[in-house]
Amino acid sequence: MKLTVKQKAFADYYIECGNATEAAKRAGYKEKAAYATGAENLRKPHIKEYIEERFKQIEDSRIADAAEVLRFYTSVMRGEIKDQFDLDVSVADKMAAGRELMKRHERTEGQKIDTGGIVIVNNIPRPEKE
Repeated sequence: MKLTVKQKAFADYYIECGNATEAAKRAGYKEKAAYATGAENLRKPHIKEYIEERFKQIEDSRIADAAEVLRFYTSVMRGEIKDQFDLDVSVADKMAAGRELMKRHERTEGQKIDTGGIVIVNNIPRPEKE
């Protein structure tokens, strides 16, 4: 079911302010009935679905996905990111970024990852046994 112009306006205002009564007023519903209309609109499945979908879109655009996080840690580790004073990040920060990347590359808890002669087990570097 398609939303009416008022219902869409209500939903958009509700997302903006989080108050059904205020959203109903802003959307052009009668002020005296705004409380009841707002509550009623929030119970309508097609309006609820629209609001949930919009919240999901907003959330998805604001939260970093896994690839973005990996790119950030990689940039820090490579020294491509500067601090607030435009200085290079510390070696400790680069190491921390590297550890975070390694955690994400592990497929399961305790899996060994070859790092050129050093084996990481549960995020602890250990010399490789011969």
